[in-house]
Amino acid sequence: MEELNKIIDYITNSSEYKKCISLKDKMSNNSKLMDKINKVKVLQKKYIKSNDLSIKKELDLLIEDLNNEPLYYNYMNNLEKVNEMISFVNDELNNYFYRVINED
Repeated sequence: MEELNKIIDYITNSSEYKKCISLKDKMSNNSKLMDKINKVKVLQKKYIKSNDLSIKKELDLLIEDLNNEPLYYNYMNNLEKVNEMISFVNDELNNYFYRVINED
């Protein structure tokens, strides 16, 4: 458990994680940006339910617009790095348990 806590501390103390938190706070205070993000969520749900290509086109344009927002773009890049760290830990833990369970 202690080792797991060290890994969690490592991730939560990483510059990428701290930057994600900071950028997320900034985004939440930007109503224009949050409106776009919420609209994307609504359109994603609509598209999944309907599979309507006009909704998909609108969604793609809105996502492209979001990706041109520096605040959002930086947030997503840092989030991706944090998710990669988490995924790496997850993979390593899965491999470890697989080896422990499958040892003869």
